[in-house]
Amino acid sequence: MNIRKYQEKDFEATKYVCLNDMLGKEGYEKVIEYVEVMFCRYYLEQEPQNCFVAVDENDKVIGYTYGAADYDNYQNNFSEYINAVAEIENRKFLNDALTEMFDHAIYKKDYPAHLHIDILPDYQSKGIGSKLIKAFCDNLREQKVKGVMLIVGTENEGARRFYERNGFTLLQDMPTGAAYGMKL
Repeated sequence: MNIRKYQEKDFEATKYVCLNDMLGKEGYEKVIEYVEVMFCRYYLEQEPQNCFVAVDENDKVIGYTYGAADYDNYQNNFSEYINAVAEIENRKFLNDALTEMFDHAIYKKDYPAHLHIDILPDYQSKGIGSKLIKAFCDNLREQKVKGVMLIVGTENEGARRFYERNGFTLLQDMPTGAAYGMKL
């Protein structure tokens, strides 16, 4: 297993990891495109310099971390992606994304960056997530970003423990999830 910078050739495999939890599940076919646009394409297209992948011995993507280094830049560029999914039948997902964007804005002064991370189930609990977060945060430090935050499901105790073990502290429990931040 190796952690490296994202490359254009990784697009489909990274998208697969992002969508893996939903593929084949009943009811999710209507939101796959939405999730791809909102939680994958933006970062890979607009901020590839902030994308890292974990690859196996065959250079196959098995996990990623990506995010935005600056909230204001993210907000300015993300609107085109919101418009791209405005016609989705299930408006709840779109409303959730807009709410999460607002939640990120609350912390932008001290935590201007945010991240997303995902690893295929067979590779979880092997230290890969910690290595991905380290690569992402080291990259932000090089850019002189002063803090990074994320939002995780309030009920997701395993993920909350993972983030705490990796240096994040709870900022606030909110209706949309638990906000965690790390000063860089």
